[in-house]
Amino acid sequence: MELNVIRAERTLSLLTNTYLANTDTVKTSMGLVLDTVLSQNLFSYMGAAGTTTAETAKRYESAVHKWIARISSLLVGKSSESRMAGILLVKHTTLQSPPIFVENASKWTTSLLNMFGKTDVAAVHVAALQLLLVFMDIVREVPELYREIASAQVPRMNLAVLALADKNSELVDTALELLMYSASWFPTLFRPSIDKTETLCLRMLNGSMARASGTTCKRAANCLASLPLVGGKVTVEERWFQYVLQTIGTIETCIDHVMCAEASVANAEARQIMPGMPAFADDFIVSIPQAADRITSMSELLVALLSRPVNVDVPIPVDGLVAVASKLALVPVRVANSKSNRAEFALVPLLAPQLQRAAIRIMAVLAIALGDYMQPFLSAVARAMTAVNARHLVSATTQVALYSLMQLYVERYGYGFVICLPKELIASAISDLNVQSKRQVSATAGSALSASLSSKKRGGRSRATEVADSEGASNMLQIQYTDVVYSALKTVLALLKHTPTVLNSSLRAQIDGQVLTLLMLEMVGGLSSPAASCSSDARYQVALCQCLEASIMSPDPWQKAVVPHAVSIFSAGLDSPSVAVRNACSEALAAIEPIIHARLPAQLRAPETEKDVEQEYAVPKAILGSQASLSAGLDGSAFTEQPEPKHLSAEELHEQEVEEDEREVEANTKRFKNFSVQPVSTRSMSREKLQLQQPSATVAKHATSFSPAPAVPATTPAPSGTSMFASNKPAVSSTMPAVTPSTDKQQESNDDEEDDDIPDIVMDGSDSEDE
Repeated sequence: MELNVIRAERTLSLLTNTYLANTDTVKTSMGLVLDTVLSQNLFSYMGAAGTTTAETAKRYESAVHKWIARISSLLVGKSSESRMAGILLVKHTTLQSPPIFVENASKWTTSLLNMFGKTDVAAVHVAALQLLLVFMDIVREVPELYREIASAQVPRMNLAVLALADKNSELVDTALELLMYSASWFPTLFRPSIDKTETLCLRMLNGSMARASGTTCKRAANCLASLPLVGGKVTVEERWFQYVLQTIGTIETCIDHVMCAEASVANAEARQIMPGMPAFADDFIVSIPQAADRITSMSELLVALLSRPVNVDVPIPVDGLVAVASKLALVPVRVANSKSNRAEFALVPLLAPQLQRAAIRIMAVLAIALGDYMQPFLSAVARAMTAVNARHLVSATTQVALYSLMQLYVERYGYGFVICLPKELIASAISDLNVQSKRQVSATAGSALSASLSSKKRGGRSRATEVADSEGASNMLQIQYTDVVYSALKTVLALLKHTPTVLNSSLRAQIDGQVLTLLMLEMVGGLSSPAASCSSDARYQVALCQCLEASIMSPDPWQKAVVPHAVSIFSAGLDSPSVAVRNACSEALAAIEPIIHARLPAQLRAPETEKDVEQEYAVPKAILGSQASLSAGLDGSAFTEQPEPKHLSAEELHEQEVEEDEREVEANTKRFKNFSVQPVSTRSMSREKLQLQQPSATVAKHATSFSPAPAVPATTPAPSGTSMFASNKPAVSSTMPAVTPSTDKQQESNDDEEDDDIPDIVMDGSDSEDE
């Protein structure tokens, strides 16, 4: 750390004592001094006394003080060169070390303001104004400096800047920028200068500077748009709304002058115009271009008023803004369709692009500033776009602006805007994707072609071969990309991304065909661009790749397969010399990867919770239990809590079981009326009799599984006296007990013995063969 401080001290001493000592040689040594100050951090060790020795810190502070004294003396020097050097050195010292500026802010600000009263070259005054802007940016963030510098110096600075702008027109741009920031940063201190600033801005916006300097016109509009923040006798909302109404009225007055129409008395009285606007010239050759320039200036003011933050809620006359934009867009169409032979109308086609671009700028700023509040006015905007798109009036610059406006509205409003847009405008954007192409014939190829044509006496086959070879060598397809093509590509890309279903199959086929053609020509090397070696066509290639990707990601049901061609194009684009093209192709390949290689099918769902599984497995138990039935298990009543069973004796249990058997037999007897059932208590029979009574199945009252035998359709009625338990029919009633098949041996023996004795059973409601 100490070595760095020593190095900075020696460097500052060398610069101060050697290169800045002589005022006459400062001009020749300023390059070296500025390079050293910018490349080395010489002023970052202020207040670093605790990290170095006291002697080193003292020498460093002494070198810094000498530097400050020297540049302050240069700031008030007699020659313009010394003052310019002082301004530059003070600026970079302030930017590198704000503490140094805090200590010398008052002295340096006073020196700069005194400089404005002297006659000097414009470059020195411009540098001084820029340095004051840097000072004010720092002062507004420091409360101590705000009280010391801003309160005392800002009103004086505003008046000095206004006087300087009146004297020298070359300083108007920088003066307007400084006044704009001063009104935004110090609104209360700017109130004494508001009237003079408004007069200066309107003088720049009367149309005289629209063609001479577009930058001056924009800065004057921004400066005037910042004046409502100042407040004063009129509130912010009132002054802002008044400016908007006056701007709209001025534009409508200019439109009436271009159309050679006079407003009605009622409209003229209700219309507000900007004060201080000069009257139009008597000669229409001068007045009509003057009106068009004033329209351009007022449109810039509308853009500034709608785009700059106001920090309060203001009323916006959306109806008037949309109406004035539509009027501007329709002026060339109205003049072209007019049957009048006025000489004034001959100038309107020359001014049509200027008027149309003004309308486009107003519609664009409305979409940016108002957002969803423009939804009710989208149809009017679409009609204005259609008027601008008139082929016999539109220029290339206007077409670029129109497609950019379409892209903005499609991205912001989607289908809400596109459904209002005429199909002709969409088809126009797609047709502009067809770039201009021509055949080029080189000198060598031309001579070869002449030689081949002159040798007509040769054989027909050899002559045809030579002609074909010469044509293949000479013809080179040259594509001329333009800004119109690029803006059309961006518009089509927005349509494919946000509203793909608006494009029908024919339009999609046209888009895919043109995009694939251009990209494949680039891939195979058949495309020779005028500036291909400069990589100036990279943005067009990126836009083409993005359009192809968007077409694949939002396919049409009747769209032809373009994925194989797209994979080849994107893979070849990975070897492009342009980084932007490589990135676009890489992103496109990543996007279409799921289409090329589909993912695995959907897997089984996650296992159910433990509670659901236990409840599902509890159903068979509930059905087969002694206290539940099938209907009880299905309706959920079996899951209710049962009271704990009482302890019964053996006789009571036997009696309860006999009663249950009797109730079951009685229920089955009522259900099956086509045959009779002999009530038999299986509990009171011996094992041998029970097997003889039931040779094919064994009753298992309390079995743990439910596995009925497959049903067999009945054909003949059953004789009376046959028991239902001796049949292989499944139980139909939900209250029947479960039947478990017997063992294999017993089943085989029973089948052999009684295979011929078991008749079929016909139940009520079943269909027999006799029927």
